[in-house]
Amino acid sequence: MIKISPLKALQPGKDIFDLMISDQVNGKVHKNEQLSFEDLINLFGCALENRPSIYIYEFRGEGKAMRGIWAKTDLTDTLTDNIKRHEETVSSKVASLKADKGRGKIEKSPILLVYQEDEELSTLIDFVVGQQQPVESEWSQLGHFLYQVTDDKLIGKFCAEFAKMSQVYLADGHQRLEAAYALQKMVPQQISSLFVSAQSISIEAFHRLIRGIDISHSTLMDKLKQYYYVSKIPNNKPYKPDRKNRMGLYFRGEWYQLDLNTDLTELSQKPDTAILQDLILAPVLGVVKPKEDDRLNCFPDCKWDQFLAELETSMVTIGFSLYPMTVDEFISAAEKGNFLPPKSTWIEPKIPQGFMASSATAIVANGEQIRLS
Repeated sequence: MIKISPLKALQPGKDIFDLMISDQVNGKVHKNEQLSFEDLINLFGCALENRPSIYIYEFRGEGKAMRGIWAKTDLTDTLTDNIKRHEETVSSKVASLKADKGRGKIEKSPILLVYQEDEELSTLIDFVVGQQQPVESEWSQLGHFLYQVTDDKLIGKFCAEFAKMSQVYLADGHQRLEAAYALQKMVPQQISSLFVSAQSISIEAFHRLIRGIDISHSTLMDKLKQYYYVSKIPNNKPYKPDRKNRMGLYFRGEWYQLDLNTDLTELSQKPDTAILQDLILAPVLGVVKPKEDDRLNCFPDCKWDQFLAELETSMVTIGFSLYPMTVDEFISAAEKGNFLPPKSTWIEPKIPQGFMASSATAIVANGEQIRLS
C-alpha cells in the first residue's frame, strides 16, 4: 500500500522567480545558487496555501503535456519494500539532508516516484485539469502549471487509488528518501512526492570523469581488452555510444569506442554503469567506493559540453561516456533490488527548485516580508 495525504504548498512570487531563473530561460542553472530557499523567503516573502491539498503538476513542452500527482507520502504506513530504489546514495549528502529535515526545513522539491500506468488515476487527473484553471504562477510562462485539488471526496479517490498499489519506483531523490527513512526510526515521517506514470518519464545517461589516476596506456588497454573490443574514434571526435554494452573512453587526449565482448552473454544483461564500476572503476582505477570517492565526478548528458571541458583540464583525467538505460531497465533493476552505482540515471521531469516547495508550517504572506525562525 502507498499511503498519500494532502500537503501545504508554498507559492514563490515574482521576485523569487526572477532570482532563480537563469539567463538561459530553459536551462537548468539558476542564479544565486548559494542562497537557500529559506534565504529567498526571508528576502522576498512567499505565500503558502494554508489548506492541505493534493496538486496536479503539468509540464507543457515540445507539443506534449506531462502530468503528475503531487502529495505527501506517509512513510509510517508505506512499507520500505513498497518504494523500490535502484541507486546507491552519497553518504555525505544523506547526512546533510537528514540534519536539514530533522530541523523541519522547507522541502524545496519533491522526490520523483514512478508508477505503472493506472487508468483510474489518468481519469482523475484528466478530470481535474478539465474542470479548473491552474494556480496563477510566474512559472506558467516556462510551461509549468499546478492544479489544486481541495474537494475531500476527490482527494479520497486519489488516496484510495494509491492504497491499491503494491509498489512504486524511486526515480529521483534517493538521498532525500534515505534521510527520511533514517529519521523515521525516531519520528514519523512524511515526504513531499511527485508521482508520474512510467510512460511519462525520460532517462538520460550519466557520464563518468575520474581525476588524478596515473595509469599507463598499455596497462589500461590490457585491462580493458579482457572485456571490450577497443577501437580509436576517427578524427578523435568526442564520442557518445549509440546502444547498450557500448561506451566511449577518453584517455590521454584520445577518444576510443569500447564494445563489450559478445561472448560475455550473462554480463551483457547488467546495466552499463554496473559493468563499468565492477570491472574497471573499482579493480583497475581504484574507485572502490563511488559514493565517497572525490576523484569521481558524474555529468548528466545535458551537461555534455561541461563534461568535455573538464576532460581537457589534465592529462591524468579519464572519461567514460555511456548510453542511457531504458525505462524498462530502470524498473527491472528496482524490482530486482539491484542497487546501481550512484548517478546511474538522470530522470526527467526535473522540477524547478522552489516551484513545488512545501512546508508543514503555516506561512501566509500578504505582501509583508517573511522571517523564518
